[in-house]
Amino acid sequence: MNFLSNPIVARLLWALPLLMFVISGALVKAGLGQKNAADYGEVIEARIDSLDVRERSEITHAAVYLTYTLPDGTHVESRPVEMQLVFIKELEGHEGETILIRVDEKSGQIVRDEHRRAQWVLTFSFAAMALIGALGLSWMVGGWNRFLKREGDPGERGK
Repeated sequence: MNFLSNPIVARLLWALPLLMFVISGALVKAGLGQKNAADYGEVIEARIDSLDVRERSEITHAAVYLTYTLPDGTHVESRPVEMQLVFIKELEGHEGETILIRVDEKSGQIVRDEHRRAQWVLTFSFAAMALIGALGLSWMVGGWNRFLKREGDPGERGK
């Protein structure tokens, strides 16, 4: 018996599309927060303290450390803000300079004022890709489970 042909394992494969649906939902929630910050957030100046960019083949992580003062007078000390890599790359070499950001104090979302629409559109496109992946995985896992139920383990044929 093949590992994936085990009926229990074949049923557990449903966790993969479920995970992709959860990721898609989280990205939609983040995109809505970014859209709200882009449309209604307060425009403030923030100083770029440093960048944290880790580019590896399996995963890329990018964050910019910003220091800014909120409109209510609260001073935030060097907060990391994760952004898409394309927006972080644009800031390399500009440490110590100031940029305009939009802050939504309710959700905590921050978007660059210069690219406010592009940030939430890109986040929604990532959510759409995760949703397409979830639908494709659901189709494949469902097909595999139906095949096993109808035909049985293909490794057991001819024995």
